[in-house]
Amino acid sequence: MARITFIGAAGVVTGSKHLVETDSGARLLLDCGMYQGFKELTDRNWTPPPVDPKTLNAVLLSHAHLDHCGYLPALVQQGFSGSVYTTAATADIATLVLEDSAGLQEQEAQRAQRHPERGIPARALYTSADVAQVNQRFSHVAYGEERSDVAGCRFRLSDAGHILGSAIMELWFDRAKLTFTGDVGRYDDPLLNDPSAIAESDVILCESTYGDRVHPPTKPLDDLAAVIGAAMQRGGCLVIPAFAIARTQELLYDIGELQRSNRMPSDVKIYVDSPMASAANAIMERYGSIMRFDPKIRFGPGDTSIGAANVTEIETSQDSIRLNSIASNAIIISASGMATGGRVLHHLRNRLPRKQDTVCFVGFESPGTLSASLVNGAKNVKIMGVRIDVAATVTHIDGFSAHADRNELLRWFGGFTDKPRVFMVHGDPDQAASLALAVSQRYGMPAQAAVQGQTITLP
Repeated sequence: MARITFIGAAGVVTGSKHLVETDSGARLLLDCGMYQGFKELTDRNWTPPPVDPKTLNAVLLSHAHLDHCGYLPALVQQGFSGSVYTTAATADIATLVLEDSAGLQEQEAQRAQRHPERGIPARALYTSADVAQVNQRFSHVAYGEERSDVAGCRFRLSDAGHILGSAIMELWFDRAKLTFTGDVGRYDDPLLNDPSAIAESDVILCESTYGDRVHPPTKPLDDLAAVIGAAMQRGGCLVIPAFAIARTQELLYDIGELQRSNRMPSDVKIYVDSPMASAANAIMERYGSIMRFDPKIRFGPGDTSIGAANVTEIETSQDSIRLNSIASNAIIISASGMATGGRVLHHLRNRLPRKQDTVCFVGFESPGTLSASLVNGAKNVKIMGVRIDVAATVTHIDGFSAHADRNELLRWFGGFTDKPRVFMVHGDPDQAASLALAVSQRYGMPAQAAVQGQTITLP
């Protein structure tokens, strides 16, 4: 009988990894993500998974966020030689994400060697060479296509609506069916399609990041208009730490909507200071056929910024540094969204002490990250080993989250016509337990939070 073992993202939000062993003896991972957040979590990245990568036949990848794909280069480094099955868009985006991750790790290792007193690991978990090995292992799977590449398992990917290329996975074994949500997206997202409905399954692994919360009733477009207006009235600049993938593109789309409706000053300059975000813009423009609309059709064949105007893409570090001299009337969008690395750290170190400037976070802030500290009101933070006083206005828009909230997850469960066993993953204990109880009460499905190291047998 097929079995599932929860290796990561069980009892925590990050580090998504689930081992599946098929009836025929094949072994595969659902996702292969890195841990993020508190040091006690990120330290887990340095402990090899409790399965020999050499014995794995495949990885099925739901999407290209680092906490779902970020451990792939380490897996290959440790001997994994199978294929990584995912959508073409996810493969393209994962290449960007992993190359960026490797580069940041290499920089951090070099910095640690210069400053051993900071306690940062003096070597990278993996390198760009390891990422190149991963890129050779991607095998593209179209939405709706059924594949039988793994012995004892047939699988299909359907649109999850979370980020471009994200997928809900259905796996059929000899006597049972498993559904893995990856991360479930929002309904009525302006750019992406709704999460695909699934009718039947024996077991479901469902994310529960927002399992105990609902997104605010206000529209993020309206919240963004208010933040931009207030920031410009203060006479300074607005810094938006944003994930290069999905979040930056949605921000650009909404800024374009505000520009076209005259709901923001027309002379505000937009700077996208993230080469990865610029590359992600180009990928989204290429994959219009799997979006809610094709940007090249709606905004014209020359569109490169998802409909936004007055946008400058910053490529070099020298041009990024020059943004420090801009005193007002500008929006700087820079990665990463949780301020865990990247160019945004330099902008925060420069802008946080300025009373006239504004910093706006636009999504879920994982506990233990710099973004969470700032959103929670910290007046003094440590950035790249240096203590920084916070004088700027720090604000937060929650509605931009790409995760379905409690009500939307319950809506998705309403598509099932049977009563599968449900295990909540990718959520903190309270979130997972709350959603499990709600699913049990509303639909009569036996639901519980997954436990790290737990193995379950499919019927």
